[in-house]
Amino acid sequence: MIRPLHIILLLFVVLLSGCSEAVTVPKEKSYVSVYDYFEEITGENLKTSVLQITKNGNSAELTLRILISDDLREKMMHTEKPIYFSFADMPGNETIKNLLAESPSLVQIELNSKENRYTISQQLKLKENLTEADNQALLSPANYRFQVINEEELSVASFMGLEYSLLPEDNQK
Repeated sequence: MIRPLHIILLLFVVLLSGCSEAVTVPKEKSYVSVYDYFEEITGENLKTSVLQITKNGNSAELTLRILISDDLREKMMHTEKPIYFSFADMPGNETIKNLLAESPSLVQIELNSKENRYTISQQLKLKENLTEADNQALLSPANYRFQVINEEELSVASFMGLEYSLLPEDNQK
């Protein structure tokens, strides 16, 4: 026959053994380069707005709003080497490159744990005396692609179709 004292002692031992396990908090994973997870930089994890292009004299400004998923943003925030962004011609085309007086600087943004939405702006210095056809090409979002660039200044992901917005707020009916 089991005595009540034995039951209490047995419960006490069971409770103590359950409490003795150490609780470990998983350490945030860190990455050396954006190249470590480049295959995750897709339209699923990074969405773009329509590229806005403003020309003023011999310069132009490209502005794009982006939405980065929580998972991708966390990886980017915990990447040791710098991550850059830029705009370029469509593959196999040099229309925009041929209109530039110099190559534009790469863009970096300050990522934070509270924001998913960011604005990328890049300044372009243009050649003198652009023709009307040049201006039309310059002002067409379809002639550009948006690039995520690693620390070696190599593109690891490209987004085309910048004449369309993939942001949820721009596509509400």
